Amino acid sequence: MGQNQEKDTKKNQPADTSIFPVAPPFDIAYRNAKAPFPVGPHSHNAAELYFTLTDLPDVLINDTVSAVPAGTLLILPTYCIHQLYHETGVTYERYILSIHTRWLGDVLCEGASSFAYLEDSAQPVLLTPNAAQKKELLRQFQELLSIQDRTTPEAMIAFFCLLSTIHGMVKTLSIHSGASLPISPSQQKVNDIISYLAEHLSENVTTTELADHFYLHQDYLARLFKSHMHVSIGRYVTLQKISAAQAMLREGKTVNQVQEALGYSSYAYFFKTFQKVTGISPSKYRKSPI
Repeated sequence: MGQNQEKDTKKNQPADTSIFPVAPPFDIAYRNAKAPFPVGPHSHNAAELYFTLTDLPDVLINDTVSAVPAGTLLILPTYCIHQLYHETGVTYERYILSIHTRWLGDVLCEGASSFAYLEDSAQPVLLTPNAAQKKELLRQFQELLSIQDRTTPEAMIAFFCLLSTIHGMVKTLSIHSGASLPISPSQQKVNDIISYLAEHLSENVTTTELADHFYLHQDYLARLFKSHMHVSIGRYVTLQKISAAQAMLREGKTVNQVQEALGYSSYAYFFKTFQKVTGISPSKYRKSPI
């Protein structure tokens, strides 16, 4: 997707949308420009392979905030909540490959099981390629980028060559979790908070209860959380719930089952919240092929 297309996609999203959809089969982009606006925590209905060439000091991946050094390849599975950069006016250089995993499964059939890590939202993969591997990654990203029509045989060959190279790295390189990356004391405190929220996702924990649990003043807790997450606690919990709802609906659960499992007090409130965040109703999403 070109830069103008990406801006149009963002512009056409509902104001509160934090789930950015990706259509099959895949998309690739290169960015090396100042961020025109902050991008808050979000997820996709596709796997995102993000090769950063810029140091990222305050990255959120699921329940961990940490620093990620330049040269890291982040493999963010479908529905993995993340925020990779947030500073307006700062230049971030990166390659982004988004893969619609349902399409990939249809193409590979039984072979798709080898790429299960692209769909395990609880297990993002972070890799640090060596100089030779980095050079080859850059070459293959550029080759795929040079092919405008994603549906041609040439594009498919280049795509699967790049995917094969990355898959080889997953099998041979040490995999880092967010927790193994540099984490400041304030980031660690936020990590503890979001881990607690994830463990009690269906319980509708209040800010007062959260502050009491961590022996923090409510105002300080809210400021600390927003300083690293760049959204309020309530907004983050909503995004976590809707991301979980998407995965559950894809698994075949009914809208009522998902609503009850996530602690929503009424069907109408869940319906309204889901549509506000994703831009589509839960019932339509459940039936959608993508």
